[in-house]
Amino acid sequence: MPEQGRAAELPLDTEAVAARVGVTAGTVRLYLKRTRRRIRDGHPVRPQDFPLPDVQIGRSPAWVESTIAAWLAHRPGRGRTTP
Repeated sequence: MPEQGRAAELPLDTEAVAARVGVTAGTVRLYLKRTRRRIRDGHPVRPQDFPLPDVQIGRSPAWVESTIAAWLAHRPGRGRTTP
């Protein structure tokens, strides 16, 4: 019987996340850099901020599909801003 939940999900690398989101891998790296900067500067991470990686594979960040899906659900639409 297959495992259920996040543990059964295969990690997505930066390229796979970019394809899923519809942006370039460079944009994914920029989104992650912004989230890490918010944390470094002592600001709370908001639901619309790009998620930190679920795992590291070597030096490469990776996320599971459910993490990216949850982020997409909170991501503002293109051209909209949030207060």
